[in-house]
Amino acid sequence: MPADKKQKLDFDTQKPETLLERVILSSTKPNALVLDVFGGSGTTAAVAEKLGRRWITTDMGKAACMIMRKRLIDQDAKPFLFQHIGDYQVEQMRSTMGSRFRIGDLAEIVLGLYGTLPLPAEENPNKNMGRLQGSKTLVLADSPNKMTGLATLRRAIEIRDNLMGGWDKVVILGWNFSPTIGHDIEALGQGDSLEVLVIPPDLLDRLKKKGKKLKPDEVRFSSLQYLKLGNIKRKATSDKESLTVALDNYVLLSPDALNLDEKNKSKLEQVVNDDPLALIEYWSVDPDYDGEVFRSVWQDYRGNTENDDDPYHVVTTAQLTGLPKKEGKRRVCVRVVDVFGFEAEATIEVA
Repeated sequence: MPADKKQKLDFDTQKPETLLERVILSSTKPNALVLDVFGGSGTTAAVAEKLGRRWITTDMGKAACMIMRKRLIDQDAKPFLFQHIGDYQVEQMRSTMGSRFRIGDLAEIVLGLYGTLPLPAEENPNKNMGRLQGSKTLVLADSPNKMTGLATLRRAIEIRDNLMGGWDKVVILGWNFSPTIGHDIEALGQGDSLEVLVIPPDLLDRLKKKGKKLKPDEVRFSSLQYLKLGNIKRKATSDKESLTVALDNYVLLSPDALNLDEKNKSKLEQVVNDDPLALIEYWSVDPDYDGEVFRSVWQDYRGNTENDDDPYHVVTTAQLTGLPKKEGKRRVCVRVVDVFGFEAEATIEVA
């Protein structure tokens, strides 16, 4: 049953609000809790909100989560909590290595594969820090059960400057990252004294297969992906404004860190070199970003042929028209999700 045209978000599995209204009204009372674990375009949550029900919705697809969030914000929903849930690496390891396995044990394994030496136990009770031999470089392995974000960066800087007399550099190894991580690193202005690297997503699978036989030279910790914007054009009329926002480049973490066979790694490397924007699954634009709530007013995704006839690429230029006129600079924010589910963000001020 397709969605009503006026509600259509160009999401493949979207259902009409009238159908969900019928289901929710017939099966729940006001203030009841409605759960949809396959949220998709967010119709269930949107209708539950309108009908005065509480709701919980989830989705593994990051593009779907962004669409749901925008939809609820656009309909002026009551305040709601939007959370990224970390992967279940520790639980997976416990199933292989026993119930006594702890996060600190996983951090210790990760640090060993990175090539660090342990710190004294009294300085490192959580077993999540190490040092590189022959240098004043501290390495911190973040928890897989949380997002590596600004709070992690600030804590790492504080530890770098104070632990054991201080260090020249701190390297953070992370599993999951906040969408603003690239902006946060740049804003902190730490230069070469702060580095953030990605723990290979398939590391647990490889540990299950090889265990202690997995060697450091077989594991690659890669740099974060980042998004680069082209020139943004701003044009004003008497009471409205328009913006032209262009994507310039998208740099993905090394293909070696992805769980791909050699043939597909080779294909991916070719795409990375020749057509990197083809890796973008979804992107959206907030033309007046306040630094806290991202409000998308334009979006495109692969397979959407309304903006162009190419089902394998997003359009790389967004035309935003009819924006309220604003005095002074605009802070424009762009968020992307790539085909592997990685997120990146870029923010720029336009005079």
